[in-house]
Amino acid sequence: MALCSSVLLRDRLENSREGLSTLFYPHKPTPLHQDKTILQGGFLLSLRRSAKSVVAFFFYYSGIFAFYKRFFMKGTVTILMFHRVTEVFFDVSLLVKRKTFEECLKYITQSYPVISMDFLSQNFDKWENIPDDSFVITFDDGWIDFHDTVYPILSRLMVPATVYLTTGFVSSKCSYWQKRLNYLLVQILAEKKTLLTTDSIISIPEINLKLRGVILNSKATEVTFKFIDYLKEFTHDKILKTIADLEVFLESHAIKIDNNKERPFVNWDELNHIKEPGISFGSHTVNHMILTNEQTDVVEKEIRKSKEIIEKETGNDVIHFCYPNGNYNEDIKEIVAKSYKSACTTKGGFVSKDSDIYRLNRIGINEEMVTGWRGKFSKYVFIYSIFIESLKVLSVLYLILPLKIL
Repeated sequence: MALCSSVLLRDRLENSREGLSTLFYPHKPTPLHQDKTILQGGFLLSLRRSAKSVVAFFFYYSGIFAFYKRFFMKGTVTILMFHRVTEVFFDVSLLVKRKTFEECLKYITQSYPVISMDFLSQNFDKWENIPDDSFVITFDDGWIDFHDTVYPILSRLMVPATVYLTTGFVSSKCSYWQKRLNYLLVQILAEKKTLLTTDSIISIPEINLKLRGVILNSKATEVTFKFIDYLKEFTHDKILKTIADLEVFLESHAIKIDNNKERPFVNWDELNHIKEPGISFGSHTVNHMILTNEQTDVVEKEIRKSKEIIEKETGNDVIHFCYPNGNYNEDIKEIVAKSYKSACTTKGGFVSKDSDIYRLNRIGINEEMVTGWRGKFSKYVFIYSIFIESLKVLSVLYLILPLKIL
């Protein structure tokens, strides 16, 4: 099971209607991530979305997309990567709203072939069997909205999909450390003038120094994500130690930490309920560790054990893997290849017959990438976003930076 501290953060995000500023803390401190491109209303939101919509419309009808599709997309597969389909989440880069997701899926199914990860892996060495411009739908982590929101849409539209499960969190009330960290840092920021007078927040000296520096020298909206990026350099145990230290620190200053009573991830009964030919379960390790930071024996256990657990609980063969955070190296890839028939990364780009089936590119999708100036799904913005994301692996991206910022 996943390692989880005794104090769990509260999942108010998905149900709150009071805005991002009240999701974590009742006294409404500045939220750690309040992306103006997602929040409803505002001049900057309208201006940016309008500009993007105009550029995307031109891109679609000027012939640029047709040219790109003919010469660069021919014979390729686009694997889409989703995480959350919900109305609010602390990291908007992982969020797509329900209505947007449904409209996006309708457009894809009406315009392109949609194949399963099973079909892709089975025909990888017989690429001529794979339809041009095919799409594959994948979901990472196994959040509860995959069962409650996503599955009914997939079933109604008859769309195949693969969900990569982090088995230590299935049926658990634990949250990923990133979300727990966000909650704790909100509390610290709300009282930072008082709390930062102390010499030590975290017992690990270099992390303590970094945290103080990030809090003092960064905007409130940047603190969580700067510190998350920093912690991703450490082992999973060291990250969990940091989280535990933050909880102890807050409690020592009489700041109550809410216990989380809600379950953020699917459970095994729900997974068995949605078990059908079009839905496949893949492995995302046991604890969502960044594998490149861990010792070989830990990596092998995470990769092997997650497969065993899913197969035992569902009775399904598990042949697909997804690297947590997209991190891998050749040694890790070789370990994965011993037990699985495919593995996905988080690197943007298309998949072709020349791709490595154990480092498949995917294009991550969020709300901002698929909505136009009115905040509704736009096929023009969606196609434009696919184009931009696919170019991330090419040096020519630097020639279109003015377009990328839109």
